[in-house]
Amino acid sequence: MKAGCWLLVACSRLFGKYILLPRGSKTHANFPCVSLWRSLVTASRATISSADFFNPRGRAFAPLILILTFVLPSCRNRPDEYQRLLIFQKKCAEILGTRSGAILVMNPRSGLVLALINEKLGVQSSTRPGSTFKLVTALALVKNGIVRSTDQLICNGQVDIRGKTYRCWLREGHGEQNLLQALANSCNVYFYQAGEKLATEKLKAMARRLHLGDCTGINLANENCGALPEWVSDDERINFTVGQARALAVTPLQMLSMISILANGGVNYRLFYPNTPQEHETFRSELKETFHFGDELRIVREGLRQSVAYGTSAAAKLPEVAIAGKTGTSSAYFGNKTDAWFAGFAPFEKPEIAVVIFLENGRGAMDAAPMAQKVFASYFTIPLK
Repeated sequence: MKAGCWLLVACSRLFGKYILLPRGSKTHANFPCVSLWRSLVTASRATISSADFFNPRGRAFAPLILILTFVLPSCRNRPDEYQRLLIFQKKCAEILGTRSGAILVMNPRSGLVLALINEKLGVQSSTRPGSTFKLVTALALVKNGIVRSTDQLICNGQVDIRGKTYRCWLREGHGEQNLLQALANSCNVYFYQAGEKLATEKLKAMARRLHLGDCTGINLANENCGALPEWVSDDERINFTVGQARALAVTPLQMLSMISILANGGVNYRLFYPNTPQEHETFRSELKETFHFGDELRIVREGLRQSVAYGTSAAAKLPEVAIAGKTGTSSAYFGNKTDAWFAGFAPFEKPEIAVVIFLENGRGAMDAAPMAQKVFASYFTIPLK
Protein backbone atom coordinates (compact mmCIF):
# COMPACT_ATOMS: atom_id res chain seq x y z
CA MET A 1 0.00 0.00 0.00
CA LYS A 2 2.77 2.42 0.92
CA ALA A 3 4.69 1.68 -2.30
CA GLY A 4 1.54 2.30 -4.30
CA CYS A 5 1.02 5.64 -2.61
CA TRP A 6 4.51 6.85 -3.48
CA LEU A 7 4.06 5.64 -7.04
CA LEU A 8 0.98 7.84 -7.23
CA VAL A 9 3.00 10.75 -5.87
CA ALA A 10 5.62 10.26 -8.61
CA CYS A 11 2.95 10.08 -11.32
CA SER A 12 1.30 13.16 -9.88
CA ARG A 13 4.51 15.17 -10.10
CA LEU A 14 5.26 13.89 -13.60
CA PHE A 15 1.89 14.62 -15.12
CA GLY A 16 1.07 17.61 -12.96
CA LYS A 17 3.80 19.70 -14.54
CA TYR A 18 2.16 19.45 -17.96
CA ILE A 19 -1.47 18.93 -17.11
CA LEU A 20 -2.63 20.88 -14.07
CA LEU A 21 -3.26 24.58 -14.31
CA PRO A 22 -4.43 25.93 -10.94
CA ARG A 23 -7.28 28.40 -11.31
CA GLY A 24 -6.03 31.94 -11.93
CA SER A 25 -2.36 30.98 -12.21
CA LYS A 26 0.06 30.29 -15.05
CA THR A 27 2.66 28.78 -12.80
CA HIS A 28 2.63 25.43 -11.09
CA ALA A 29 2.94 24.80 -7.38
CA ASN A 30 5.76 22.64 -6.12
CA PHE A 31 3.19 19.91 -5.59
CA PRO A 32 0.75 20.44 -8.49
CA CYS A 33 -2.19 18.49 -7.10
CA VAL A 34 -2.33 20.42 -3.86
CA SER A 35 -4.87 23.03 -4.96
CA LEU A 36 -7.18 20.38 -6.33
CA TRP A 37 -6.75 18.20 -3.25
CA ARG A 38 -7.65 21.07 -0.98
CA SER A 39 -10.77 21.86 -2.95
CA LEU A 40 -11.86 18.23 -2.76
CA VAL A 41 -10.76 17.22 0.72
CA THR A 42 -11.24 20.37 2.80
CA ALA A 43 -14.04 21.90 0.77
CA SER A 44 -15.80 18.97 -0.78
CA ARG A 45 -18.73 21.18 -1.68
CA ALA A 46 -16.72 22.69 -4.52
CA THR A 47 -17.91 22.02 -8.07
CA ILE A 48 -15.09 20.72 -10.23
CA SER A 49 -14.88 20.49 -14.00
CA SER A 50 -12.07 19.54 -16.34
CA ALA A 51 -12.12 23.05 -17.81
CA ASP A 52 -11.22 24.48 -14.43
CA PHE A 53 -8.19 22.28 -13.81
CA PHE A 54 -6.85 20.80 -17.05
CA ASN A 55 -5.29 22.39 -20.10
CA PRO A 56 -6.22 21.09 -23.58
CA ARG A 57 -3.23 18.74 -23.80
CA GLY A 58 -3.99 17.26 -20.41
CA ARG A 59 -7.71 16.58 -20.61
CA ALA A 60 -7.06 13.07 -21.84
CA PHE A 61 -5.38 12.41 -18.49
CA ALA A 62 -8.29 13.77 -16.45
CA PRO A 63 -9.44 10.34 -15.17
CA LEU A 64 -5.89 9.52 -14.01
CA ILE A 65 -5.52 12.80 -12.16
CA LEU A 66 -8.91 12.43 -10.49
CA ILE A 67 -7.91 8.95 -9.30
CA LEU A 68 -4.69 10.41 -7.93
CA THR A 69 -6.69 13.14 -6.25
CA PHE A 70 -9.06 10.82 -4.42
CA VAL A 71 -6.81 7.82 -3.71
CA LEU A 72 -3.60 9.56 -2.71
CA PRO A 73 -5.00 11.58 0.22
CA SER A 74 -6.60 8.41 1.56
CA CYS A 75 -3.26 6.60 1.47
CA ARG A 76 -1.40 9.44 3.12
CA ASN A 77 -3.97 10.46 5.75
CA ARG A 78 -4.95 7.11 7.25
CA PRO A 79 -1.76 6.67 9.32
CA ASP A 80 -2.07 10.28 10.47
CA GLU A 81 -5.65 9.64 11.58
CA TYR A 82 -4.57 6.63 13.62
CA GLN A 83 -1.75 8.60 15.23
CA ARG A 84 -4.20 11.34 16.19
CA LEU A 85 -6.45 8.64 17.61
CA LEU A 86 -3.61 7.34 19.80
CA ILE A 87 -2.90 10.88 21.01
CA PHE A 88 -6.57 11.33 21.91
CA GLN A 89 -6.62 8.00 23.75
CA LYS A 90 -3.52 9.00 25.70
CA LYS A 91 -5.22 12.24 26.69
CA CYS A 92 -8.31 10.33 27.86
CA ALA A 93 -6.08 8.09 29.97
CA GLU A 94 -4.51 11.18 31.52
CA ILE A 95 -7.98 12.59 32.25
CA LEU A 96 -9.00 9.39 34.06
CA GLY A 97 -5.71 9.42 35.94
CA THR A 98 -5.62 7.20 39.00
CA ARG A 99 -9.41 7.07 39.43
CA SER A 100 -10.98 3.62 39.35
CA GLY A 101 -13.28 3.88 36.37
CA ALA A 102 -13.57 3.89 32.60
CA ILE A 103 -13.79 6.39 29.75
CA LEU A 104 -15.39 5.34 26.48
CA VAL A 105 -15.76 7.44 23.33
CA MET A 106 -17.19 6.53 19.94
CA ASN A 107 -18.37 7.99 16.67
CA PRO A 108 -22.18 7.57 16.84
CA ARG A 109 -22.43 7.79 13.04
CA SER A 110 -20.25 4.75 12.38
CA GLY A 111 -19.82 2.60 15.50
CA LEU A 112 -16.05 3.18 15.61
CA VAL A 113 -14.86 3.27 19.23
CA LEU A 114 -12.33 6.08 19.51
CA ALA A 115 -11.22 5.51 23.09
CA LEU A 116 -11.63 2.70 25.61
CA ILE A 117 -9.78 3.41 28.82
CA ASN A 118 -9.95 0.44 31.21
CA GLU A 119 -11.47 -2.44 29.28
CA LYS A 120 -12.11 -4.42 32.46
CA LEU A 121 -14.53 -1.89 33.94
CA GLY A 122 -15.77 -0.59 30.60
CA VAL A 123 -16.56 -3.89 28.87
CA GLN A 124 -16.23 -6.80 31.27
CA SER A 125 -18.05 -5.43 34.34
CA SER A 126 -21.64 -4.29 34.86
CA THR A 127 -23.47 -2.41 37.59
CA ARG A 128 -26.61 -0.35 38.21
CA PRO A 129 -26.94 2.58 35.79
CA GLY A 130 -28.58 4.94 38.26
CA SER A 131 -30.25 8.02 36.80
CA THR A 132 -28.87 7.47 33.31
CA PHE A 133 -31.62 4.84 33.12
CA LYS A 134 -34.18 7.66 33.37
CA LEU A 135 -33.60 8.08 29.63
CA VAL A 136 -35.18 4.65 29.11
CA THR A 137 -38.02 5.46 31.50
CA ALA A 138 -38.69 8.82 29.79
CA LEU A 139 -38.88 7.17 26.37
CA ALA A 140 -41.31 4.56 27.71
CA LEU A 141 -43.46 7.15 29.49
CA VAL A 142 -43.98 9.23 26.35
CA LYS A 143 -44.30 6.30 23.96
CA ASN A 144 -47.01 4.69 26.09
CA GLY A 145 -48.93 7.93 26.62
CA ILE A 146 -48.35 8.10 30.38
CA VAL A 147 -47.10 11.71 30.27
CA ARG A 148 -46.71 14.55 27.82
CA SER A 149 -43.66 16.78 27.84
CA THR A 150 -45.70 19.66 29.33
CA ASP A 151 -47.41 17.68 32.11
CA GLN A 152 -46.22 18.86 35.51
CA LEU A 153 -45.79 16.91 38.72
CA ILE A 154 -44.79 18.36 42.08
CA CYS A 155 -41.61 17.36 43.89
CA ASN A 156 -41.54 18.25 47.58
CA GLY A 157 -38.43 16.21 48.23
CA GLN A 158 -40.30 12.97 48.86
CA VAL A 159 -43.43 11.07 47.91
CA ASP A 160 -45.47 8.30 49.57
CA ILE A 161 -46.44 5.41 47.31
CA ARG A 162 -48.39 2.45 48.72
CA GLY A 163 -47.37 3.27 52.26
CA LYS A 164 -43.66 3.71 51.61
CA THR A 165 -41.71 6.97 51.38
CA TYR A 166 -39.40 7.53 48.41
CA ARG A 167 -37.02 10.47 48.53
CA CYS A 168 -35.51 12.77 45.94
CA TRP A 169 -31.81 13.51 45.95
CA LEU A 170 -32.69 17.19 46.54
CA ARG A 171 -34.09 17.23 50.07
CA GLU A 172 -36.08 20.46 49.67
CA GLY A 173 -37.55 19.25 46.39
CA HIS A 174 -37.62 20.66 42.86
CA GLY A 175 -41.16 22.05 42.95
CA GLU A 176 -43.21 21.78 39.76
CA GLN A 177 -41.44 19.76 37.09
CA ASN A 178 -42.34 18.75 33.56
CA LEU A 179 -40.53 15.90 31.82
CA LEU A 180 -37.82 18.09 30.30
CA GLN A 181 -37.08 19.72 33.66
CA ALA A 182 -37.18 16.35 35.42
CA LEU A 183 -34.55 15.00 33.00
CA ALA A 184 -32.42 18.12 33.33
CA ASN A 185 -32.61 18.17 37.14
CA SER A 186 -32.70 14.36 37.47
CA CYS A 187 -35.76 14.65 39.73
CA ASN A 188 -36.39 11.29 41.37
CA VAL A 189 -39.85 12.16 42.67
CA TYR A 190 -41.11 13.01 39.17
CA PHE A 191 -40.02 9.60 37.89
CA TYR A 192 -41.37 7.82 40.99
CA GLN A 193 -44.82 9.33 40.42
CA ALA A 194 -44.93 8.96 36.65
CA GLY A 195 -43.23 5.57 36.68
CA GLU A 196 -45.75 4.20 39.18
CA LYS A 197 -48.30 4.38 36.32
CA LEU A 198 -46.00 2.56 33.89
CA ALA A 199 -46.25 -1.22 33.68
CA THR A 200 -42.97 -2.97 34.38
CA GLU A 201 -43.18 -4.95 31.15
CA LYS A 202 -43.49 -1.72 29.16
CA LEU A 203 -40.32 -0.39 30.78
CA LYS A 204 -38.48 -3.66 30.21
CA ALA A 205 -39.61 -3.65 26.58
CA MET A 206 -38.04 -0.23 26.00
CA ALA A 207 -34.83 -1.36 27.73
CA ARG A 208 -34.69 -4.45 25.52
CA ARG A 209 -35.35 -2.33 22.45
CA LEU A 210 -32.21 -0.36 23.30
CA HIS A 211 -30.38 -3.68 23.81
CA LEU A 212 -29.74 -3.33 27.52
CA GLY A 213 -29.23 -6.85 28.76
CA ASP A 214 -27.68 -7.86 25.41
CA CYS A 215 -24.05 -7.95 24.37
CA THR A 216 -23.11 -5.30 21.81
CA GLY A 217 -21.03 -7.74 19.73
CA ILE A 218 -17.90 -5.60 19.85
CA ASN A 219 -14.67 -7.23 18.64
CA LEU A 220 -13.33 -7.70 22.19
CA ALA A 221 -13.20 -10.79 24.38
CA ASN A 222 -15.17 -11.43 27.56
CA GLU A 223 -17.87 -8.81 27.02
CA ASN A 224 -20.34 -8.67 29.91
CA CYS A 225 -23.96 -8.61 28.66
CA GLY A 226 -25.47 -6.95 31.72
CA ALA A 227 -28.92 -7.98 32.98
CA LEU A 228 -32.54 -6.89 33.17
CA PRO A 229 -34.64 -8.06 36.13
CA GLU A 230 -36.90 -10.99 35.26
CA TRP A 231 -39.33 -10.06 38.01
CA VAL A 232 -39.62 -7.07 40.32
CA SER A 233 -41.62 -6.53 43.49
CA ASP A 234 -43.82 -3.46 43.95
CA ASP A 235 -40.99 -1.79 45.85
CA GLU A 236 -38.42 -2.69 43.22
CA ARG A 237 -40.76 -1.49 40.49
CA ILE A 238 -40.41 2.08 41.73
CA ASN A 239 -36.64 1.78 42.04
CA PHE A 240 -36.50 0.28 38.55
CA THR A 241 -37.74 3.56 37.04
CA VAL A 242 -34.65 5.40 38.32
CA GLY A 243 -32.13 2.67 37.55
CA GLN A 244 -31.70 1.27 41.04
CA ALA A 245 -33.39 -2.15 40.83
CA ARG A 246 -31.36 -4.92 42.45
CA ALA A 247 -31.14 -7.17 39.39
CA LEU A 248 -30.49 -4.34 36.89
CA ALA A 249 -26.95 -4.25 35.50
CA VAL A 250 -25.47 -2.28 32.60
CA THR A 251 -21.93 -2.02 31.26
CA PRO A 252 -20.43 1.33 30.25
CA LEU A 253 -20.12 -0.12 26.74
CA GLN A 254 -23.86 -0.82 26.62
CA MET A 255 -24.48 2.71 27.84
CA LEU A 256 -22.23 4.00 25.06
CA SER A 257 -24.24 2.08 22.49
CA MET A 258 -27.53 3.36 23.90
CA ILE A 259 -26.54 7.03 24.05
CA SER A 260 -25.22 6.77 20.48
CA ILE A 261 -28.58 5.46 19.28
CA LEU A 262 -30.28 8.46 20.89
CA ALA A 263 -27.64 10.82 19.49
CA ASN A 264 -27.94 9.78 15.85
CA GLY A 265 -31.72 9.55 15.69
CA GLY A 266 -32.19 5.82 16.17
CA VAL A 267 -29.47 4.15 14.10
CA ASN A 268 -27.70 1.23 15.73
CA TYR A 269 -24.19 0.38 14.45
CA ARG A 270 -22.08 -2.56 15.50
CA LEU A 271 -19.33 -1.31 17.79
CA PHE A 272 -15.74 -1.82 16.68
CA TYR A 273 -12.51 -1.02 18.49
CA PRO A 274 -9.39 -0.80 16.26
CA ASN A 275 -6.46 -2.47 17.98
CA THR A 276 -4.00 -1.84 15.13
CA PRO A 277 -3.44 0.70 12.35
CA GLN A 278 -4.52 -1.96 9.86
CA GLU A 279 -7.83 -2.53 11.66
CA HIS A 280 -8.42 1.21 11.70
CA GLU A 281 -7.62 1.54 8.01
CA THR A 282 -9.90 -1.30 6.93
CA PHE A 283 -12.80 -0.42 9.25
CA ARG A 284 -16.19 -0.14 7.59
CA SER A 285 -19.32 0.71 9.56
CA GLU A 286 -21.89 -2.07 9.94
CA LEU A 287 -25.53 -1.09 10.32
CA LYS A 288 -27.39 -3.43 12.67
CA GLU A 289 -30.82 -1.83 12.68
CA THR A 290 -32.74 1.43 12.60
CA PHE A 291 -35.23 2.35 15.31
CA HIS A 292 -38.35 4.27 14.35
CA PHE A 293 -38.99 6.55 17.29
CA GLY A 294 -41.85 8.99 17.54
CA ASP A 295 -41.83 12.31 19.39
CA GLU A 296 -40.36 10.61 22.45
CA LEU A 297 -36.83 10.78 21.02
CA ARG A 298 -37.01 14.51 20.29
CA ILE A 299 -38.27 15.17 23.83
CA VAL A 300 -35.57 13.09 25.50
CA ARG A 301 -32.79 14.62 23.40
CA GLU A 302 -34.02 18.08 24.37
CA GLY A 303 -34.02 17.03 28.02
CA LEU A 304 -30.39 15.97 27.62
CA ARG A 305 -29.50 19.34 26.11
CA GLN A 306 -31.18 21.15 29.00
CA SER A 307 -29.38 18.94 31.52
CA VAL A 308 -26.04 20.31 30.31
CA ALA A 309 -27.40 23.84 29.86
CA TYR A 310 -28.57 24.26 33.47
CA GLY A 311 -29.10 20.91 35.18
CA THR A 312 -27.08 18.18 36.87
CA SER A 313 -24.81 17.81 33.82
CA ALA A 314 -23.83 21.50 33.76
CA ALA A 315 -20.22 20.71 34.70
CA ALA A 316 -19.81 19.12 31.24
CA LYS A 317 -20.70 22.38 29.47
CA LEU A 318 -18.44 24.02 26.88
CA PRO A 319 -19.45 27.44 25.49
CA GLU A 320 -18.00 26.57 22.08
CA VAL A 321 -19.90 23.29 21.56
CA ALA A 322 -23.54 22.35 22.25
CA ILE A 323 -23.37 19.24 24.46
CA ALA A 324 -26.22 16.98 25.57
CA GLY A 325 -25.90 14.51 28.41
CA LYS A 326 -27.21 12.85 31.55
CA THR A 327 -25.55 12.17 34.86
CA GLY A 328 -26.23 9.28 37.17
CA THR A 329 -25.30 8.20 40.68
CA SER A 330 -25.93 4.54 41.34
CA SER A 331 -25.93 2.64 44.62
CA ALA A 332 -23.26 -0.02 44.73
CA TYR A 333 -24.49 -3.57 45.20
CA PHE A 334 -22.75 -3.82 48.57
CA GLY A 335 -22.14 -1.19 51.22
CA ASN A 336 -23.03 2.50 51.12
CA LYS A 337 -20.76 3.54 48.26
CA THR A 338 -22.04 5.11 45.08
CA ASP A 339 -20.77 5.02 41.49
CA ALA A 340 -20.76 7.97 39.09
CA TRP A 341 -22.05 8.02 35.51
CA PHE A 342 -22.19 10.44 32.62
CA ALA A 343 -23.51 9.66 29.14
CA GLY A 344 -23.68 12.31 26.44
CA PHE A 345 -22.85 13.47 22.93
CA ALA A 346 -21.80 16.54 20.93
CA PRO A 347 -22.44 18.62 18.95
CA PHE A 348 -26.15 18.45 19.73
CA GLU A 349 -27.47 18.98 16.19
CA LYS A 350 -24.99 16.74 14.37
CA PRO A 351 -23.14 14.55 16.88
CA GLU A 352 -19.55 13.57 16.15
CA ILE A 353 -18.79 11.79 19.40
CA ALA A 354 -20.62 10.01 22.19
CA VAL A 355 -18.95 9.86 25.61
CA VAL A 356 -19.52 7.67 28.66
CA ILE A 357 -17.75 8.18 31.97
CA PHE A 358 -17.99 5.61 34.75
CA LEU A 359 -16.28 6.10 38.11
CA GLU A 360 -16.33 3.92 41.17
CA ASN A 361 -16.87 5.74 44.45
CA GLY A 362 -18.20 8.99 43.03
CA ARG A 363 -21.21 11.07 42.08
CA GLY A 364 -22.37 11.89 38.58
CA ALA A 365 -22.72 15.66 38.77
CA MET A 366 -19.61 16.27 40.85
CA ASP A 367 -17.20 13.70 39.41
CA ALA A 368 -18.29 12.24 36.08
CA ALA A 369 -19.63 15.41 34.41
CA PRO A 370 -16.44 17.49 34.95
CA MET A 371 -14.39 14.63 33.56
CA ALA A 372 -16.66 14.45 30.52
CA GLN A 373 -16.07 18.15 29.90
CA LYS A 374 -12.33 17.49 29.66
CA VAL A 375 -12.89 14.66 27.18
CA PHE A 376 -15.10 16.83 24.96
CA ALA A 377 -12.60 19.68 25.18
CA SER A 378 -9.76 17.37 24.20
CA TYR A 379 -11.64 16.03 21.19
CA PHE A 380 -12.68 19.46 19.95
CA THR A 381 -9.27 20.92 20.96
CA ILE A 382 -10.77 23.57 23.20
CA PRO A 383 -8.44 24.90 25.93
CA LEU A 384 -9.89 24.87 29.42
CA LYS A 385 -9.20 27.61 31.94
